[in-house]
Amino acid sequence: MNEKRARCAPEARREAILGVASEVFSAEGYAAASMSHIASRLGGSKGTLYNYFKSKEELFAAHVQHQCECRVGEAFAPPLVGDNPVEVLAGLAERVLTAIVSDEAATFYSLIVSEAQRNPPIGRAFYENGPRRGIQRVAEYLTRAQADGQMIVDDCELAAEEFLSLVHGALHWKRVLNVVPNPTQAQIHNQSRRAAEIFVRAYGAPAGKV
Repeated sequence: MNEKRARCAPEARREAILGVASEVFSAEGYAAASMSHIASRLGGSKGTLYNYFKSKEELFAAHVQHQCECRVGEAFAPPLVGDNPVEVLAGLAERVLTAIVSDEAATFYSLIVSEAQRNPPIGRAFYENGPRRGIQRVAEYLTRAQADGQMIVDDCELAAEEFLSLVHGALHWKRVLNVVPNPTQAQIHNQSRRAAEIFVRAYGAPAGKV
């Protein structure tokens, strides 16, 4: 039991650091945030913080990866299986859209876009851990759906990009730009359903064709 606690303690501390870092980066932006401030919010010394992350750049990269993993994990946790592609994709679209239009997600996305202009590796880290992983998961589903005769897709990865672009639609940009308030679940459901229906009309196999 003591050994298990010893192993868990560093992990818990790292999670605590990422939690505080998320609050500080969201409130102050990357450039204005400091390791000293994050350390003071944690209630420890800056030296302790550097034991886990060697620099602010490394901490921010870990923050980006953690946020992406959480959102991708939430959206793709249920398996993408079923005989009706519209239902499968509409369910996925609703989970994705719910994850990306929240106040927290909109703030995070705005921060990434701003910082990526000055620091391209930040944009790359976000893309590889977030959108890229989502594209791969959708492409894997489309490959299976095509093998089952449900879809006809020439390039599953390109089609996956197109589907996720439909899911984001105008609503995501409106949220990032703070043009509209957080959408209702009904609005999210309707846009998700529409995105799935449009996509399957374009790529769904005609009835009886395998």
